Amino acid sequence: MLPSSPPRLTIVKSSAVLNRPRLVEPTAESSGWPRPVARRPRVAQLVLTLCAGGAERLAIELSLGLAARYGMSVICLEEPGTLAGALVDRGIEVAAIHRRQGFRPSLARTLAAMTRDRGIDVLHCQQYSPYVYGALARLLRPSLRIVYTEHGRLSDAPPSKKRTAINPLLAPLADGIYAVSRDLRRHMLAEGHPASRVDVITNGIDVGKAPSQIESRRARLELSIPGDALVFGTAARLDPVKDLVTLIDAFAVVRAEVPAARLVIVGDGPEREALERRAAEHGARAAIVFTGYRADVRSLLPACDVYVNSSISEGISLTILEAMAARLAVIATRVGGTPEVVNRDDSGLLVPARDPAALARAMLTLARDPGYRTRLASRGRKVVEARFTLDRMVDDYARVYEAAYAQRAAR
Repeated sequence: MLPSSPPRLTIVKSSAVLNRPRLVEPTAESSGWPRPVARRPRVAQLVLTLCAGGAERLAIELSLGLAARYGMSVICLEEPGTLAGALVDRGIEVAAIHRRQGFRPSLARTLAAMTRDRGIDVLHCQQYSPYVYGALARLLRPSLRIVYTEHGRLSDAPPSKKRTAINPLLAPLADGIYAVSRDLRRHMLAEGHPASRVDVITNGIDVGKAPSQIESRRARLELSIPGDALVFGTAARLDPVKDLVTLIDAFAVVRAEVPAARLVIVGDGPEREALERRAAEHGARAAIVFTGYRADVRSLLPACDVYVNSSISEGISLTILEAMAARLAVIATRVGGTPEVVNRDDSGLLVPARDPAALARAMLTLARDPGYRTRLASRGRKVVEARFTLDRMVDDYARVYEAAYAQRAAR
């Protein structure tokens, strides 16, 4: 029996008075789903928190894109996070449980009750910890359908022995398990997820229009970057898995040969002070712009000529997709799902992880060849337009929700 521990539940309120999205029921024209049902399911996203990150952004996009169809809501195991307002201001409920540190099995009872009280049929768990709690909640509420998406790894360490033992036991409690890349799927299989249960749904973005020259000049003006500078940029949480030390080391080499080069680092995190010290040690601090956290990353991308990702692990990076959509040439490490997006010498350049010399060579290659940059940028945008759109991703998950609910309706 799960121990009792009353949670501190917070419902995030909007500053605006808005109606919750109306649930649109299926019609005779809504064909193509796995099985017709009496009504559409109500769906909730389960996340750790709504702070800046790929999993959190996907939960927000799905909530906004499918609110009318599935009456979406979001449950945060921890704090609401800085991005919660983007949902509550659109009438989508965000509830925060404020989990204390450590594993808290009693939260399964809380989740089972919350989903029952709200009439939630499908719980979409973003990342591993929410999945564990969601699966336990299903033990207490068997009618709840569980969908789990894994977005990436915290490091490039070998598979976890603990997860390898636990995952085969959790798998029967999930109606759908998804990785955002083929590479991540292989890692999940190595951690004990049954191969027959794990599929791939790649991330997608709102591609939008390619930025104009006016937008480029405006972004550089905001960042106080000269119009004739050669600008490398990246956007990431300043965390060890992003290995921005390697990027700064590589940029120092580039700047020695291209004095007009600049580096823009968009984001914040625990490594910021150490990264600023590293830049100062290279004598490059004045050439590197640390913007801190920005909600409008895409408005700053036009300031750049080249986008660089130096991570040691990735699922499918949303910021790489956004850089390609912004018609930037991309240099990225050959890790995780990145090679499934960036094709060497066609839509970008790939380099080994943790290799500042290799990264510097790639950066210098593009610094010296504007025509090559333009060709890579053009091809990169076509890749995103063809394979990584938000509409495609939202439709994929809509089918998943319908299929999961149809399994419940069939019982």
